[in-house]
Amino acid sequence: MVPMVEPIYNEFREEMPATRRLLERVPADKLAWKPHPKSRSLGELATHVANIPGMVERIANQDEFAPGSIALGTMNSVEEIRAAFEKNARAGEETLSNMTEKTASGSWRLVFKGKEIFKKPRVEVLRTNVLNHLYHHRGQLGVYLRLLDVPVPVVYGPTADENPFL
Repeated sequence: MVPMVEPIYNEFREEMPATRRLLERVPADKLAWKPHPKSRSLGELATHVANIPGMVERIANQDEFAPGSIALGTMNSVEEIRAAFEKNARAGEETLSNMTEKTASGSWRLVFKGKEIFKKPRVEVLRTNVLNHLYHHRGQLGVYLRLLDVPVPVVYGPTADENPFL
């Protein structure tokens, strides 16, 4: 494995179980629920969280990305959301394990409506646009679950519902 990718790979692998635990708690009958009119629905947020690990492949295999340029499709059930997550987690792990130094250090661009938003080495994009992005939305998902009175699983340590140290 390429040394510059190894820390990202290890962290990616360590974070998938916590993400899986949150997605396993998403209630099937609440996918349309929103905490606020401006917010995503629970189903939309869970779908986004499930798709984030799949971004690894796009970042590794393309030189740029334009939001809205690909249709991710809708998922209509928690089973579809969870299956997408498992597929994306496996693909992300495999892609990271096979990434070359040339690919990891190569430039990657985010473009919106033809305007370059940023250009960075892929290894940096993997940190910000995959891992940090996942943490942000996974945190939102935990809040949604709390608001729905769904027991929040352990992510890094105890929650009001679970304590792995007892």
